[in-house]
Amino acid sequence: MDADDYLIDHSGFDWKKLLSSWEWLLEDEMEVAPWLVSRFGDLFFVDERGIVNWLNISDGELTEVASSEAEFVELLDDEGNADDWFLMGLVDEMSEAGKELGSGQCYGFRTLPVLGGEFKHENMDVLLLADYWAFCGHIHAQLDGLPDETVVDIDVPER
Repeated sequence: MDADDYLIDHSGFDWKKLLSSWEWLLEDEMEVAPWLVSRFGDLFFVDERGIVNWLNISDGELTEVASSEAEFVELLDDEGNADDWFLMGLVDEMSEAGKELGSGQCYGFRTLPVLGGEFKHENMDVLLLADYWAFCGHIHAQLDGLPDETVVDIDVPER
Protein backbone atom coordinates (compact mmCIF):
# COMPACT_ATOMS: atom_id res chain seq x y z
CA MET A 1 0.00 0.00 0.00
CA ASP A 2 1.23 3.47 -0.86
CA ALA A 3 -0.52 5.84 1.56
CA ASP A 4 0.03 8.75 -0.83
CA ASP A 5 -2.55 7.16 -3.15
CA TYR A 6 -5.16 7.84 -0.46
CA LEU A 7 -4.08 11.34 0.62
CA ILE A 8 -4.32 14.83 -0.84
CA ASP A 9 -1.94 17.77 -0.69
CA HIS A 10 -3.18 20.04 2.09
CA SER A 11 -0.57 22.77 1.89
CA GLY A 12 -2.71 25.37 0.14
CA PHE A 13 -5.74 25.32 2.40
CA ASP A 14 -6.83 28.09 4.77
CA TRP A 15 -6.88 25.93 7.90
CA LYS A 16 -8.14 28.67 10.19
CA LYS A 17 -11.22 29.07 8.00
CA LEU A 18 -11.71 25.32 7.53
CA LEU A 19 -11.46 24.63 11.25
CA SER A 20 -13.97 27.38 12.07
CA SER A 21 -16.75 25.02 10.91
CA TRP A 22 -15.62 22.57 13.57
CA GLU A 23 -15.13 24.83 16.61
CA TRP A 24 -18.10 23.15 18.28
CA LEU A 25 -16.15 19.85 18.32
CA LEU A 26 -12.58 21.00 18.94
CA GLU A 27 -11.45 21.94 22.44
CA ASP A 28 -10.91 25.68 22.93
CA GLU A 29 -7.21 25.38 23.70
CA MET A 30 -6.49 22.60 21.20
CA GLU A 31 -3.74 23.43 18.75
CA VAL A 32 -4.29 21.76 15.40
CA ALA A 33 -1.24 21.11 13.23
CA PRO A 34 -2.52 19.49 10.01
CA TRP A 35 -0.45 16.43 9.15
CA LEU A 36 -2.39 14.26 6.67
CA VAL A 37 -5.64 14.73 4.75
CA SER A 38 -7.44 11.74 3.27
CA ARG A 39 -9.09 11.84 -0.13
CA PHE A 40 -12.40 12.06 1.75
CA GLY A 41 -11.23 15.25 3.43
CA ASP A 42 -10.62 13.73 6.85
CA LEU A 43 -7.86 15.45 8.79
CA PHE A 44 -5.17 13.72 10.79
CA PHE A 45 -3.41 16.21 13.00
CA VAL A 46 -0.88 16.21 15.78
CA ASP A 47 -1.94 18.13 18.86
CA GLU A 48 0.26 19.97 21.35
CA ARG A 49 0.86 16.70 23.28
CA GLY A 50 2.13 14.91 20.13
CA ILE A 51 -1.01 12.76 19.88
CA VAL A 52 -2.39 11.99 16.42
CA ASN A 53 -6.09 12.84 16.16
CA TRP A 54 -8.54 11.96 13.39
CA LEU A 55 -11.19 14.55 12.52
CA ASN A 56 -13.63 12.44 10.53
CA ILE A 57 -15.72 15.08 8.83
CA SER A 58 -18.24 12.72 7.23
CA ASP A 59 -19.06 11.13 10.61
CA GLY A 60 -18.57 14.31 12.65
CA GLU A 61 -16.20 12.67 15.13
CA LEU A 62 -12.84 13.50 16.66
CA THR A 63 -10.81 10.48 17.76
CA GLU A 64 -7.33 10.02 19.20
CA VAL A 65 -5.80 7.29 17.03
CA ALA A 66 -2.13 7.16 18.07
CA SER A 67 0.18 8.48 20.76
CA SER A 68 2.68 9.68 18.14
CA GLU A 69 3.29 9.92 14.41
CA ALA A 70 5.55 6.86 14.61
CA GLU A 71 2.84 4.81 16.31
CA PHE A 72 0.32 5.95 13.69
CA VAL A 73 2.60 4.68 10.91
CA GLU A 74 2.94 1.34 12.72
CA LEU A 75 -0.83 1.11 13.20
CA LEU A 76 -1.36 1.56 9.46
CA ASP A 77 -0.07 -1.99 9.07
CA ASP A 78 -2.67 -3.41 11.48
CA GLU A 79 -5.51 -5.09 9.65
CA GLY A 80 -8.27 -2.68 8.77
CA ASN A 81 -6.80 0.56 10.12
CA ALA A 82 -5.65 2.00 6.80
CA ASP A 83 -8.92 1.08 5.12
CA ASP A 84 -10.98 2.54 7.98
CA TRP A 85 -8.97 5.74 8.19
CA PHE A 86 -8.53 6.38 4.46
CA LEU A 87 -11.63 4.56 3.05
CA MET A 88 -9.29 2.85 0.63
CA GLY A 89 -11.93 0.64 -0.98
CA LEU A 90 -14.14 3.64 -1.75
CA VAL A 91 -11.20 5.63 -3.11
CA ASP A 92 -10.40 2.70 -5.39
CA GLU A 93 -14.06 2.53 -6.53
CA MET A 94 -14.06 6.25 -7.32
CA SER A 95 -10.85 5.93 -9.32
CA GLU A 96 -12.23 2.94 -11.21
CA ALA A 97 -15.37 5.00 -11.98
CA GLY A 98 -13.15 7.71 -13.48
CA LYS A 99 -13.79 10.24 -10.74
CA GLU A 100 -10.37 11.76 -10.18
CA LEU A 101 -9.57 14.65 -7.86
CA GLY A 102 -8.23 18.02 -8.91
CA SER A 103 -6.47 20.60 -6.78
CA GLY A 104 -8.49 21.57 -3.68
CA GLN A 105 -10.96 18.71 -4.13
CA CYS A 106 -11.96 15.67 -2.11
CA TYR A 107 -14.51 12.90 -2.33
CA GLY A 108 -17.68 13.52 -0.39
CA PHE A 109 -20.95 11.81 0.35
CA ARG A 110 -24.11 13.11 -1.34
CA THR A 111 -26.05 11.87 1.68
CA LEU A 112 -23.91 11.62 4.80
CA PRO A 113 -23.79 8.17 6.41
CA VAL A 114 -25.26 9.57 9.64
CA LEU A 115 -28.31 10.56 7.59
CA GLY A 116 -28.67 7.15 5.95
CA GLY A 117 -26.21 7.55 3.08
CA GLU A 118 -24.54 4.41 1.82
CA PHE A 119 -20.81 3.73 1.55
CA LYS A 120 -21.02 3.24 -2.23
CA HIS A 121 -19.48 5.26 -5.04
CA GLU A 122 -22.99 6.06 -6.30
CA ASN A 123 -23.45 8.15 -3.12
CA MET A 124 -20.25 10.12 -3.66
CA ASP A 125 -19.10 13.09 -5.69
CA VAL A 126 -15.96 15.08 -6.29
CA LEU A 127 -16.32 18.28 -4.24
CA LEU A 128 -14.32 21.29 -3.21
CA LEU A 129 -12.79 20.39 0.13
CA ALA A 130 -13.59 23.79 1.67
CA ASP A 131 -17.26 23.46 0.72
CA TYR A 132 -17.49 19.88 2.00
CA TRP A 133 -15.85 20.82 5.32
CA ALA A 134 -18.29 23.71 5.80
CA PHE A 135 -21.27 21.53 4.84
CA CYS A 136 -20.32 18.64 7.12
CA GLY A 137 -19.46 20.94 10.02
CA HIS A 138 -22.83 22.68 9.69
CA ILE A 139 -24.78 19.40 9.62
CA HIS A 140 -22.89 17.72 12.45
CA ALA A 141 -23.12 20.80 14.69
CA GLN A 142 -26.90 20.42 14.49
CA LEU A 143 -26.71 16.71 15.33
CA ASP A 144 -24.16 17.02 18.14
CA GLY A 145 -25.38 15.45 21.37
CA LEU A 146 -28.59 14.03 19.97
CA PRO A 147 -29.32 10.37 20.70
CA ASP A 148 -29.35 7.92 17.78
CA GLU A 149 -32.71 7.57 16.03
CA THR A 150 -33.77 11.11 17.00
CA VAL A 151 -36.09 12.65 14.42
CA VAL A 152 -34.77 16.07 13.42
CA ASP A 153 -35.35 18.86 10.96
CA ILE A 154 -31.95 19.77 9.61
CA ASP A 155 -31.08 23.08 8.05
CA VAL A 156 -29.14 22.03 4.93
CA PRO A 157 -27.16 24.84 3.32
CA GLU A 158 -26.99 24.98 -0.45
CA ARG A 159 -23.83 23.48 -1.88
